[in-house]
Amino acid sequence: MKKFNIPKHYRSSVISEIKKIRQKNDPRKQDFKPTVLDYGPVRFHVARHFGFCFGVENAIEISYRAVEENPNKRIFLLSQMIHNPDVNDDLQTKGIRFIMDTTGKQLVPWNEISAMT
Repeated sequence: MKKFNIPKHYRSSVISEIKKIRQKNDPRKQDFKPTVLDYGPVRFHVARHFGFCFGVENAIEISYRAVEENPNKRIFLLSQMIHNPDVNDDLQTKGIRFIMDTTGKQLVPWNEISAMT
């Protein structure tokens, strides 16, 4: 399976280890039971699907690469990439602008979108 190059601050060592164990024990993703982390008096039930999916990791990687490969260019996305305000805020601090919000409200007027400002 493809590994994506996303910022380390989006990765969790705990989630990565759980995903590795799940992949080893259930490579075809047929088991939908939660993962149970048992620490004696405390038990954590982690949902089968958690963390960023393949598509989100791919989109994050593409966005960061676009910023890196186009340092003096404006980069627009039609709307927020994912339903994660931290990721969206991070992308905006990198210079990416969202044309609309997730409800379709225009954030950047169409006439302001050009190759240069």
